[in-house]
Amino acid sequence: MTDTPDVSSPEPAEILTAQSAPTKLWGILRHLGPGLIVAGSIVGSGELIATTKTGAEAGFGLLWLIIIGCVIKVFVQVEFGRYTMIHGRTPMDGMAEVPGPRLKGRGNWLVWYWFIMWFASIGQLGGIVGGVGQALAISAPLTNSGRAFNEYVDVETELTVKKAELSRAA
Repeated sequence: MTDTPDVSSPEPAEILTAQSAPTKLWGILRHLGPGLIVAGSIVGSGELIATTKTGAEAGFGLLWLIIIGCVIKVFVQVEFGRYTMIHGRTPMDGMAEVPGPRLKGRGNWLVWYWFIMWFASIGQLGGIVGGVGQALAISAPLTNSGRAFNEYVDVETELTVKKAELSRAA
């Protein structure tokens, strides 16, 4: 007996019919929406920050890792889409079929790994929202004390630049 997943053909009631492609602008945009969201999620802001920081610290020594990661992510997204289209099941169902250790009725190791990664990404999103909020509060302060602080920092920065120019000239 093998541990291969059951990939039998779907029951006749599960077979879906193909839809014709939309021809009106609203129909096209409605069908493009989910695809654009998935395409946008392939490269996220956290990845852009992490790769920039890694590049600054390690130089070009790890560039191969970034390139391989970007290529692999595209193919993973394509295969998730293929699996969903062929089997009519979610990618999470497909990950649950991957062989390896599992908790009875609670999913296998890959599903748990995905959950931990998802939970960490929620924290990352909170950090991004907080960072954007702080950047907006600095660039467009809502209070008088915020405006006064920005004016003080501007004067302090101008003073630092003038000192640097004078020391260079001397």
